[in-house]
Amino acid sequence: MTRLLLVSACILALTACGTPHSQQVRTEAHDRYDRANAQVVYDQSLQSFHAGQFELALNHIDKAISRFPKDGSYELLKGRILLEMKRVDLARESFVKAATLSPTLADPHYFLGIVLQRWNELDKAADEYAKAFELAPSQLQYVAAECETLIAANRLDDAEARLNAVNHTFEFSPVLDRIRADLAEHRGNLPQREKWLLAARMRTDPDKSQQLMEEIAAVQFEQGDWTGCLAALEDEGLKSVANRSDLVRLRARCLLMLDRPREARDLMVALRTETDAEGRNAMILGLAAMRLGDTARMIDAGKTLTQTRPASSDGWLMLGIAAMQKGDRAEAARLLGEAATRDPSRELPRKLLAAVATMPGTQAVLGAAQTAP
Repeated sequence: MTRLLLVSACILALTACGTPHSQQVRTEAHDRYDRANAQVVYDQSLQSFHAGQFELALNHIDKAISRFPKDGSYELLKGRILLEMKRVDLARESFVKAATLSPTLADPHYFLGIVLQRWNELDKAADEYAKAFELAPSQLQYVAAECETLIAANRLDDAEARLNAVNHTFEFSPVLDRIRADLAEHRGNLPQREKWLLAARMRTDPDKSQQLMEEIAAVQFEQGDWTGCLAALEDEGLKSVANRSDLVRLRARCLLMLDRPREARDLMVALRTETDAEGRNAMILGLAAMRLGDTARMIDAGKTLTQTRPASSDGWLMLGIAAMQKGDRAEAARLLGEAATRDPSRELPRKLLAAVATMPGTQAVLGAAQTAP
C-alpha cells in the first residue's frame, strides 16, 4: 500500500510539471536568467557609452537586446547611442520600440521629442515632451523642452499657458524664468525680457551665469540703458570672459553712447592685434577716433573697412572726413563721392560733399566722383 501511494505521488508530480502554472514558473525562471545575463552586457554598454566609445556600446547593447528583448530601457540606450552616432532614423525606431515595450518610461518620449525637433516637426516634438512630463511630472527638463519647442513653433499662448500651469511646481526655477524671457523676446517685449533674465540671474550661481549676463547686457543696450549695460558687463559672472572681443566692443559702444569716446578708443586700440575680418573692431575704433579728431586712427580704421567691407560706405566716409581734417579737399571729395555712391540714401556723405563743393578747386573732382561707376 505504501509503495502504491509513493508511485501515485510521483505520477502526480510528473503530471504537475505539465500544468500552465509550472510552465509559467519555468518561463519566469528563464526570463530571470536571461535578464541577469543581459544586464551584465547592458552595464558594459552603458559604461562604453559614457566613455564615448559608441561602436563598442552599440555592439554590447545589441547583445543585451538579443538575450532579453522585453526591456524597453535596453532599446532606449540603443537609441541614445545611435543618436550620438548621428544615425537619427534608427535612433527614432529604437525610441518607439522602447516606448512600446515600457509604456511607463518617460525618457523614450523625451528623446523622440529631440529627434522630431531636429527634423523641425515642432508640434509633434512638443507632444512627445508633454507625454514625457505626464509620465514623470517632477522632471523639469521635460516641461522646459515642451515650452521651448512651443515657442520655436510660434505657439506663444500655448507656451505661456503651460508655464502658468507648472508655475507652482517649479516656482523658483531659473530655467522657467529663462524660458519666460525667451517668450517675451518673441513677443517683442524687451522690458519683460529683461525682467525675467534678471530673475533667472538672481536664482543662478555667479559661476554659472555667464550666458545670462551676456543676454542681460545685450537687452539693456537694445533698450538704450547704456549705464546698466556697462554695469552688467562688470558682473562677476563675466569676469572670466571680460576681454572677449565681442564684449569689449559692446562696452566700447556703451561708452560712445555715453559720450566717453576716449575710453572707447583706448579699449578698441587694445584689440588691434586681433583678426578683424568683418571690420567690426575697425568700425567702433573709427567712430571713436572721429569724435576725438584722431585722424591717424580714423585713417587706419577707414582703410580696414574699405578692405573688409568694400561695398559699405563706412570706410570711405571715414577716409573722406580724415581728408577734410587734413585740408585735402580734392581727396575728400573723391572719397565722400565713393561713400555717397555706395549708399545713396545716407545723408551724411551728401552733406559733406555739399560742404566740400563750396570750396575752391574741388568742382571737377566732385563731378568725377559722382559720375564714377
